Amino acid sequence: MPSNAVALDSSILIEHFRIKNKDNSLLSRLLPKFEELCISPLVLYEILIGHTESPIFDSNAVLSKLTLLPFGEADVIRAAAIHRTLKKANKLIDHFDVFIAATAIVHALPLATLNRKHFERIEGLMLFDAENRSTG
Repeated sequence: MPSNAVALDSSILIEHFRIKNKDNSLLSRLLPKFEELCISPLVLYEILIGHTESPIFDSNAVLSKLTLLPFGEADVIRAAAIHRTLKKANKLIDHFDVFIAATAIVHALPLATLNRKHFERIEGLMLFDAENRSTG
């Protein structure tokens, strides 16, 4: 894994597919800045179940530029720990988001998302700052 890599949340891809001027999407701005853009298998699943036959939805062209991260026991264990922590704090988020965050943590990658509000609840998750290109 290159040191200059970032994991993407589904929201980054969804924005790109929906926006008319693709050059204005966060995905288009990230592509030239990182050696590798990575997605969790859960992100791939979310994109594929939302696939439409719309001519503006060219998922294959976009997905071919992304690296699919391996998903295994360590991701599941981390996701369960995140879920327990969030449940105890009464701050649960969607199960898919828990798994996406766990995968980013396990692979030591910052996560780029347009849904910072949910992901900020997760301790140990580095979030990509689209404005400053930093994590925190």
